[in-house]
Amino acid sequence: MNFGQAAFGLKQVKLTDTAGSNPVFLPSAMMLHFTEKTDSTKFVAEGVWIAARTMPVGVEWELEAGGISLDAYAKMTGRTATAVGTTPNRTVTMTGDAAVEFPYFRIYGQAVGDTGTDDIHCVIYRCKLQEIEGTFRNGEFWVSSCAGIGIDDSTFGLFQFVQHETKVSL
Repeated sequence: MNFGQAAFGLKQVKLTDTAGSNPVFLPSAMMLHFTEKTDSTKFVAEGVWIAARTMPVGVEWELEAGGISLDAYAKMTGRTATAVGTTPNRTVTMTGDAAVEFPYFRIYGQAVGDTGTDDIHCVIYRCKLQEIEGTFRNGEFWVSSCAGIGIDDSTFGLFQFVQHETKVSL
């Protein structure tokens, strides 16, 4: 088996703007789910499939992370997380506004390989958030969950997987 093929767990998730700048790391990243979506059609004649075409059209993705990162929430929604004060009286505030259009952003994910010295990275280049949620529940920690789509960015495509023989930071 080649390096990076036996991906184990999720090591890290990073969100950036579409240029790959201004990173925000998800604390306690738990899951990055990825589904490549296709448009498919069949040519049927005389009751028999004669030919088929399948073309990639996009990506659907989901993220889960422990806790609430207002910086990550703001990155995905185009809002601002504002920090004020000094320890021990600091606050971070983000206000939801229905008039704000969600921006495009990138998702980077990293999983380590089975040797522990290799890894694999996944990049979804042009993401758009479609839903985000979490629950305050007695006796449990908050888990943030969100989902969206990825579309072709016309430069890098939809996504990229890169296997590294030697682990590389996101």
